Amino acid sequence: MFRKLKIIGGTVIVCLSIAGCGPSKIVQCNQLIATINKGNTLVNAKTSYDAATTNKLGEELEKISQELEALEFKDENLQQFQQDFSQTFKELSQAFINMSLGLKTSRQVEASLEGRKKFNEAKTQVTQAGQQANKVAVNQDISLEKLISYCQDN
Repeated sequence: MFRKLKIIGGTVIVCLSIAGCGPSKIVQCNQLIATINKGNTLVNAKTSYDAATTNKLGEELEKISQELEALEFKDENLQQFQQDFSQTFKELSQAFINMSLGLKTSRQVEASLEGRKKFNEAKTQVTQAGQQANKVAVNQDISLEKLISYCQDN
């Protein structure tokens, strides 16, 4: 899901780095893309998703959102990309935290009718959170392509 983002983002960073410390737009693009790649790398690095690692990933993605918000851009278009990606990482963070809660609940149910009901609710929560994360990732792919295109236009 995020492999494409990682490759595209890495390619852009290399290309922009070759250009050196050129116009401010290039430097700002590098900052934004580097932070986005940092978040995407976190998602790609996780190989197993249990309640604890999923929750930790959600927390780490929230930090990426905050890092994005802390960046200062003069370019209005980059400011909009910054806001969009910050929101994207917040949504991903929330999806992974919700997934974590569902996973945790599913492990703590008792063997009873009530336990079965709780398990099914937890399963639904995990499924919905996963669907939300996938939806956000697809939108992020589209936004990243737009950002790369914008950054390449001089």
